[in-house]
Amino acid sequence: MSLSFSWRRLAPPAAGLAGLLLLWSLASLQLPAAILPTPWAVTDRLVTLLGDGALWVDSAVTLRNVLLAFFLSLLGGVLLGLGVGRWPALGRALHPVVVVVEAAPHIAWLVLAVLWLGIGSGPPVLVGVSMALPLVYMATAHGISQVDQGLLDMAHVYRLSRWTRVWYIFLPHLALTLTGAASSALSVAWRSVIMAEAFSSDAGLGQSLWGGYLYGAIDDVYATILWIVLLGLALEYLLIDPVRHRIERRLRHE
Repeated sequence: MSLSFSWRRLAPPAAGLAGLLLLWSLASLQLPAAILPTPWAVTDRLVTLLGDGALWVDSAVTLRNVLLAFFLSLLGGVLLGLGVGRWPALGRALHPVVVVVEAAPHIAWLVLAVLWLGIGSGPPVLVGVSMALPLVYMATAHGISQVDQGLLDMAHVYRLSRWTRVWYIFLPHLALTLTGAASSALSVAWRSVIMAEAFSSDAGLGQSLWGGYLYGAIDDVYATILWIVLLGLALEYLLIDPVRHRIERRLRHE
């Protein structure tokens, strides 16, 4: 039963990836290898790079930066969203700040981050947080606004503490909303951090990708991109998906 359920859940993504691989194969037959190598050539180069070991080091740096940016965004976004639920005036004060943060492109935050923090892991993490935190904050604030007022009135009547309300009323109500926001935040942090690493860090997958381009190593560029995609899928399906399905099962049982 569980195997059948797992297959039904994994079959659509697998079909989508198979279709993408087919399109890549067909396109590579029509274009020079210097522009689009075949999937087999790229896979072979990826195996070689992984065997050399350097790509594992860059992967560890990127994963550290991404997860740090993700968890900072999750923590900051949830706390700010809960604060808006407690003090609505805070939401009105934060609205223009969020608009400014979202209006500024990635490259603007990257330039500022390098000016403030210099070259290293700081700029990629800051860029990741600047892009991901607003998503979590807005999802949390919206979820708070949808909490049943009757439950809040009962909590007030029974003099429940603030933390009791957060733990037993707000967080269960926000569970599915937050898993969706977390998925989006992780995706945004992943892309933003790798982009920032290319121009502001001396290590990481972004720097590896940019270095391959500068040296004209096209197979290395595509192999690194393939590895980035595979790691991104692993993060989504191994970190976010299990949490989402566990929450969905728990809510169904309740």
